[in-house]
Amino acid sequence: MAIYLDSGGLAMTTVVGAFGDGVRGDARVTVTDGSPGLEVKSNIEAMYGRAIREQAASVICRFDNPSVHVLIEDSGALPFVLEARLEVALSLHLGQHLPKADGKLKEPIRDRLRRTRLYIPGNTPKFIVNAGLYEADGVILDLEDSVAPSEKDAARDLVRQALRTLDFGKSERLVRINSGEMGQRDIRELAAFGVELFLIPKVEDPSEIQAIDELLTNLGSGAFLLPFLESAKGIHFAYEIALASPRIIGISIGIEDYAADIHATRTEQGLESAWAHGQVVNSARAAGVSPFASVFSVIDDASQMEAYARKMSQMGFDGVGCIHPGQVKAAHRGFAPSDDETSRAQAIVDGYDKSLSEGVGAIRVDGMMIDVPIYRRAVRTLEMAASR
Repeated sequence: MAIYLDSGGLAMTTVVGAFGDGVRGDARVTVTDGSPGLEVKSNIEAMYGRAIREQAASVICRFDNPSVHVLIEDSGALPFVLEARLEVALSLHLGQHLPKADGKLKEPIRDRLRRTRLYIPGNTPKFIVNAGLYEADGVILDLEDSVAPSEKDAARDLVRQALRTLDFGKSERLVRINSGEMGQRDIRELAAFGVELFLIPKVEDPSEIQAIDELLTNLGSGAFLLPFLESAKGIHFAYEIALASPRIIGISIGIEDYAADIHATRTEQGLESAWAHGQVVNSARAAGVSPFASVFSVIDDASQMEAYARKMSQMGFDGVGCIHPGQVKAAHRGFAPSDDETSRAQAIVDGYDKSLSEGVGAIRVDGMMIDVPIYRRAVRTLEMAASR
């Protein structure tokens, strides 16, 4: 995928998107100064050429039909991809803002399973279109590390169109924004399109979260926040950051950047990050939010992924990151309770509900006093057992 502007000659040219060998589900749009015109090259032109032209004409019309030539080289792009590529190419070429678009609102849910969050690069249509099929608890449309600096604008609009158009199933709709002012722009342009949770990278100070909270409030968004702590300073202030906004549902550790920041060498046992893991878990629980673990880099061994997820669960984390769809089911198995844990949780829930219905004040199950936190933990255990 490429974006570039070439004004070496008399006419300026803007190119957005990808086309050629190995490219699937994308399109390359070239906008050139000169006589108005629309040209389409597609292997499926006989079937969809007319539809492609009609969609392109509609987008060009929203830019007041400028005097430019538009070339579309199609590699099987779905309509939402073509829309995004055309919008960004014309916007960059003409120096105009993106056209306004209707959002797709979805009410965020604070208390839900977040065992797995699947990262999808925000500039890869072929991965985005199937993201909801993998049954991750959350799908992250990533605008940060997986997107080259020259492709940020195109990725942002592709994500905007995907949020407007695609069904992500039961997966929570997450967006990882960029840092600083670019991240604020990500939020301004995407908040109205049904983002349920924004991931905030490289957080080191509560004021960063408070500024984003204020921006979301001004935009009328109910989206939640998940700060990522990826440096010595961020981990040090984990508790303060976790309390920075009522929108925060958890905090997450970013191991690779953290290890580099403290000048540590990664070990198989995780010795270099043991304290940081504990700091994140303890700070999150003290603040009343969830702790989340980092991604696991091995993508071709489900047993290793399952073992990693189980280890993180035993340490107190509520979820992990997944960088490949094949990791999702393995991670779910790692977080699933054992049969004994499930049976005990069922006994606690049944006993608690029975005691409440009978008006009993002190609630005991197998000789153990049961309070509300224990009951809620048992309910969550049953939820995870049912979602293996």
